[in-house]
Amino acid sequence: MPSNEELKSAEVWGNALHAITLSGTTTAVVPEDLNEEEAEAWKARMETEDPVVEPFRGISEMTGMPGTAKSAEDPTTAWSLRASGDAQQYSKGEEGADSICVNVIRSLRWPGAVTVSRGGKFTSVYVGYGLKKGGSCFNPTTPPPVCSEPKDQTE
Repeated sequence: MPSNEELKSAEVWGNALHAITLSGTTTAVVPEDLNEEEAEAWKARMETEDPVVEPFRGISEMTGMPGTAKSAEDPTTAWSLRASGDAQQYSKGEEGADSICVNVIRSLRWPGAVTVSRGGKFTSVYVGYGLKKGGSCFNPTTPPPVCSEPKDQTE
């Protein structure tokens, strides 16, 4: 596992899982009702329209959010990296040195996606609605008002 200092760089971090395609899958699933020739044409079309992204890619290669430019060379970024806590190295005796610094990486594309790392261990947490930032979301319209009860008839 890289050290806390190395984890402050986006080039060290990467994804180990397939990305989800526009169709909601991680691989191209050919419809069952197509024959071989139609299935090959469908696969070729999907590779251009909705390509499968391979795992084990660096996060620095990912398309970021517009308006998050750090510099002219880096027009967009998809992640926010920071180190929190005491970065001082403390001796652990024969085991070497360690710090109590925690590296935090937060997704700017998926609000609520956070990964933290300390001492060679890491964990990822997502708390959100499953909506990309800046993407369209489903907002149902309000139903029309309910009709009021009719007035009682006098006899």
